[in-house]
Parts: sequence; C-alpha cells; structure tokens
Amino acid sequence: MNRGRFVIGGLALRITLLSVLVTVCAVSVIGFGVLVVAQSVFNRLMVQAGTPAAEAHAMFDHGVLGIFVIATAIAIAVSGVLAVVLAARFTRPLQEMARVARRIADGDYEARMVRRQPEEIEALADAFNQMARSLSEQEQGRREFIANAAHELRTPLTNLQGYLEALRDGVIAPSPEVFASLREEAERLLRLSRSLDALTESAAPGRSVVRQDVDLTQAVASACELLRPAFEARGI
Repeated sequence: MNRGRFVIGGLALRITLLSVLVTVCAVSVIGFGVLVVAQSVFNRLMVQAGTPAAEAHAMFDHGVLGIFVIATAIAIAVSGVLAVVLAARFTRPLQEMARVARRIADGDYEARMVRRQPEEIEALADAFNQMARSLSEQEQGRREFIANAAHELRTPLTNLQGYLEALRDGVIAPSPEVFASLREEAERLLRLSRSLDALTESAAPGRSVVRQDVDLTQAVASACELLRPAFEARGI
C-alpha cells in the first residue's frame, strides 16, 4: 500500500471481491427462483388462459429476463462500489498506523494516530497511541539513565585521574592513605558496575526493586574526601 492514498490491494481487494461474490451468490439464488420457478408458473398460467406455450415463453423472456439481467448488472456494480468505499474506510486507518509506526521507528516518538469511527478503529487507535506513549517514556528514561550513568562513571574516573596527576607532579606524596583512596575509587567503580548489573536484572519481568537507607552525611563527607586531591592539584 502506498502512502497517502487508497489502493485496491491486499485487504481492500479481498473485501471488494468478497462483497461482489456475496452479491453474485444472492443474485444466483434469486435468478434461479425467477428464471426457473417463476417462469414455469408463468407459462402454466398463460397456457391455462389460452396462450400458446411458445408465446408465453417469449413474453416472459421479453418482459422479465431483460429486466433481471439489467438489475443483476446494477446490483453487482453497486456492490462493487460500496465494497470499495467500505474497504477504504477500514484500510485507511491501517495505512495511517503504518505511517505513524514508521515515524516512531525513525525516532519521532510524539507521532500519534487520529481517532476515527467506528468504535473498533477508535479502540485500535487508543491502544496504538498508548504503546507510542510507553515507548516515548521508555526512550526518555533510557536517555536519562545513560546521562546519569555517564555522570556516575565520570566522577570516580576524574578522582582517579586527579590522584594520579597529583602523584606524578609531586603535589601529594605516596602514602598508604593515598593508595587507600585509590583503592576506594576503584571499589566505587566496581560497585557502580554491580549496581548497573542489578538495575538491569531488576528491570526483568517478575523482579522487584529493594530500597535501602543511605547515610547522606557520610556519603557527602566521603565524596569531599575523595575529591580533595583533585581540588588540591588544581589549586582549588
């Protein structure tokens, strides 16, 4: 199906052919009743009234058969037109859904379907838009997570760099305390890596997040102590 216009193909073609087929079946049943049963009754009544059988048959063909053929052609044509209109009504929302899905796949998470009648199409649009909103929220969460993870990784790496530069430039002397701080930074990176692994596992279905209390005073004091060599190396 092409973008922006209705094309007879796929589902639309099937709906059209099915509608025409139903019309042909109905006309066939009616035709059997008219051309076989009704003609037999008509001929019998005309013969009883004194009309020759051949003339009665000709009268029926001239008066009924021609009209029936014309009516059949009109019925099939109208059925085809109505089927095309109906197919367009049901396939256009599907075409729109395909276009919106392509926009979302290209990164436009604000794309939404327009709600249209009937109720089934409205329900489909609502479900699709809900999915689009969920994808948008997940993408926003992913971006925030990447930004936060980058920040959390940058801090201990910056501290390690500050310690190493200070040791290289002689700003601080090698000591057990310095090596303990370096070890603490390395352990911090290791804990962060484990936290990321735990976060990934907690996002799996059926997993729950376990919350723990944190001593903010101790956390701030530890961060200040870890950053002290980097500040001293830069004269802060």
